[in-house]
Amino acid sequence: MLRTATADDLPAIATVEGRAFGSHYDDTDLTDFRPLFEPERFLLGCDPDDGHILGVTGAFGFQLTLPGAAVVDAPGVSWVSVSTTHRRRGILRTLMLAQHEGFVADGYPVALLYASEGGIYGRFGYGPATARHAVEIDRRFAAFRPDAPDPGGVAQVDTAAIRCAGPEIHRRWCAHTPGALDRSPVWWANVLLDREHRRGGASALFHLLHADGYASYRIQDADRTCRVVELFAVTDRAYVALWRVLLGLDLVHTVTTMACAPDDPLPFLLTDPRQVRTTGLADGMWARVLDVVAALGARRYACEVDLVLDVHDSFLNRGGRFRLRGGSDGACCAPSTAEPDVHLDIAALGSLLLGGHRVSTLARAGLVEGEPGGVQVLDAALLAERRPRNGNEF
Repeated sequence: MLRTATADDLPAIATVEGRAFGSHYDDTDLTDFRPLFEPERFLLGCDPDDGHILGVTGAFGFQLTLPGAAVVDAPGVSWVSVSTTHRRRGILRTLMLAQHEGFVADGYPVALLYASEGGIYGRFGYGPATARHAVEIDRRFAAFRPDAPDPGGVAQVDTAAIRCAGPEIHRRWCAHTPGALDRSPVWWANVLLDREHRRGGASALFHLLHADGYASYRIQDADRTCRVVELFAVTDRAYVALWRVLLGLDLVHTVTTMACAPDDPLPFLLTDPRQVRTTGLADGMWARVLDVVAALGARRYACEVDLVLDVHDSFLNRGGRFRLRGGSDGACCAPSTAEPDVHLDIAALGSLLLGGHRVSTLARAGLVEGEPGGVQVLDAALLAERRPRNGNEF
């Protein structure tokens, strides 16, 4: 039995989700989360006999920046869980199908999620679209090039200052970053709560503010580590200025962060690029194209493209043949009956939508097929101006 959640369901939903992921939500956690909880966005699978919740899937409302700076509404799927005692009974598929049919009915062009396990969501049409890139820097040996910029303009501020200036900086950052997700006022309030039990033994947040960027970090005194939690810079000058302060902190040996994109310029600002060491690289946000025409028609392309794509979608049957015509100034995508130039699955299209993966890479894996000329053109056209980052995990 499926039903939409109510406000009173939150404790029971948290119990189901917590058991599935091995975590506990206390009263403070539930109080903190409640402003983000929109019951109408949560779908529950319940026992028809006693009404107990057996499965959950929820969503948050975001705006997603596509390559070329177009913005589309996109639900972020989250809290997906099924009771351990009721696995392998089709509950997850039933929930996901009903939820995504609702997304289609509401006119969303794309849906997003973070995958707890990489083997689950491909069958629902999702493909990994961004990357989580963890780096570690030995601050004692990381020196900026003598000719590297030193813009200055950074101030140490309190949380109230970030609460005031951060949203506008983040909005400007989103405007030129493919894959970026906006933050509502209630989301900002949650980000800046900084509860002690969520600090992992580190300090409360410290903040650096520039007119065009900010950074938030914690100090782990036991091993003299600075953990950069967030860093958003609208301009290159702000980016360099913030990193100069972070790499100049006294009594810190190591700086760690996941705020560096895979194509981040930080290594090239240093005399020894090896000091920025990658310690982890994994999939980040996954994307599921719900409306091929709307999604491909909204983004911009690195070169002129005029191709017919044959898109296969076995989960929602939202595939078909589509003619894509576009370039740097705009695009048009429409259903077509012409012979296709390129064949691909809807999950592969999700991986390609934000420019985080290359068509040529997926073609080598057998996920994209077609004549070499068509594959090459699509490969060049889908390149984004920079690697996508969402900057707002959910």
